[in-house]
Amino acid sequence: MDRQSGEFVGFNRFAHDRNLATPGYAPFKTPNADTLYSNAYLDLSQGPVLLTVPPTKGRYYTVNFLDLYGNASNISARTHGTRGGRFLIATTDWGGSVPAGVTLFRVTQPYMWILMRIEAESPKAVPEVRKLQDQFILEPTTEPSGKVSYPAPATLDDPAGFLKILNWVVENGGVRNEELGHIHPWRGIGVGGPVSVDEAMSDEAVQEGVRAGFGDAKLVIMRNLAQNGTPTNGWREPFDIGRYGFNYEYRATVNTLGTGANVRLENFAFTTFEDAQGEPLDGAKHDYVLRLKSAPPADFFWSITVYDGQTQELVPNAKSKYLVGGNTPDLITNKDGSVTLTFSMSAKGPNAVPVPHGLFYLALRAQGPRREMLDGTWRPSPLKKLAK
Repeated sequence: MDRQSGEFVGFNRFAHDRNLATPGYAPFKTPNADTLYSNAYLDLSQGPVLLTVPPTKGRYYTVNFLDLYGNASNISARTHGTRGGRFLIATTDWGGSVPAGVTLFRVTQPYMWILMRIEAESPKAVPEVRKLQDQFILEPTTEPSGKVSYPAPATLDDPAGFLKILNWVVENGGVRNEELGHIHPWRGIGVGGPVSVDEAMSDEAVQEGVRAGFGDAKLVIMRNLAQNGTPTNGWREPFDIGRYGFNYEYRATVNTLGTGANVRLENFAFTTFEDAQGEPLDGAKHDYVLRLKSAPPADFFWSITVYDGQTQELVPNAKSKYLVGGNTPDLITNKDGSVTLTFSMSAKGPNAVPVPHGLFYLALRAQGPRREMLDGTWRPSPLKKLAK
């Protein structure tokens, strides 16, 4: 939104990340390291946007639409194949005509975030994927009015700034009728009502209460990060992320761990912070082995990525290797179809990934999970310690 910035894009245009995520990746936490990302923010308040998807010739992609509450939907290789097409992105209350040869795709709010991912199976594939990125095109059918004002950026260390953003979301993104009762009590602190945040926070008692509430909320969320989902062999199997319903605590936890979560049908992601004995994963103390009965069943590809337990970022290492998966060159599969993977500070071989000198966690992702993963037939084995 800042036209003076060298990174200004504005609404209804893609901004492409041209390289795979590496340690220190800034846009969000727990990123993939085997897809190129693209971002776009849509303003559909004045009308739809036309999206052109090029043929990807079998290469996986997903145009992941997220509303202001983190609910996800997709135009992807899973939902629409890899032959390409043209899609008219419109809100549910838009009633215009759809051009010939164009597919109507409805979204729930006038302001949407697109987080697009295109498979890049190795650094060598990056130049080809960059060319594909440029062929995903957004074309507004009308220009935004420019009359909307936006709140200033804020962090969770700035409760007043956060509440101003929340108020903007409530006013411009809308609230489900079933949630109006939840929003009403917030009117006194500047959200969804006639009193501004600044007016509410001018009262020292209100300001003290808001700051205390924020502190409590952050504590609850951080304590729940490792409890995300259903316990499964030391891993956490996700609930249906990207479709949170009224589970506000779960939504907050998922989006703190990593924004842009997709629905399970698109990306089935397990996480683990502990080993088979329930002890935290710690590269300074142990090496670990994971023996999967078979490769994770996925229509497109699978990977297991290492993240630093403190920063939630990819782990710097001399090999610049952050994951292992179905696209790993020379991955070794055992004769019985099982796959043995190791995680250690001195990782060696195609089936090994370096870990930090300290706490870490793993994310196992299956893009286009198959039936046996969705119905629970396939589950990851527990992570076990190796003697150093």
